[in-house]
Amino acid sequence: MTILQRNALEILIPGTTHVLERNGKEAYVYFGQDGTAHMLLDDGEARSGYWRLCDDGYVTDWDTGVTGDWILHHEENGIVYVGRQSGNRLRMIGVLFGNAKDLPRQAA
Repeated sequence: MTILQRNALEILIPGTTHVLERNGKEAYVYFGQDGTAHMLLDDGEARSGYWRLCDDGYVTDWDTGVTGDWILHHEENGIVYVGRQSGNRLRMIGVLFGNAKDLPRQAA
């Protein structure tokens, strides 16, 4: 397992939409070049906030009051998000360029 560092994250995060496997379904996170972030979870919940890079991951402060603090690990089968405090693991199943899901969207 290799923790992705800032130089890789600077390429992998700004201006992209990450597709994550969460509860067996797809969730999407868009990281704007301007530091804005938008997420659509597998249950339809939508969030907006602001993200920033760390040396070994990133932090997002969501409008719900939740803070996501993630480290990205490169493992044998791809990239895995690991919660810095929680230890939660989410598998990245894709990276799309731009705001591919036109986020933010209103929850259904």
